[in-house]
Amino acid sequence: MECPNGCPVPMKTARVERIYYRAGKPVVIRGLEVYVCPECGFESLPLRSARLVEKVLNGYMEPTGLFSAPLFQPVPVGAG
Repeated sequence: MECPNGCPVPMKTARVERIYYRAGKPVVIRGLEVYVCPECGFESLPLRSARLVEKVLNGYMEPTGLFSAPLFQPVPVGAG
């Protein structure tokens, strides 16, 4: 796949972990296939990955486990 930013190198396939939100709650999808441009870092989801995300977000898939992690939020400038 060619990078839509016009980079001269082909995009590579990678497996990533992404956090999405369903009904305001985070859900993690691990092993999601994406295309990544090694030149500029642009990421693109193949159609099969986009459909998987859609199934998860619409509640058509059951989770395979639970996820818990610390939450970090930046402090606005001048707030402290």
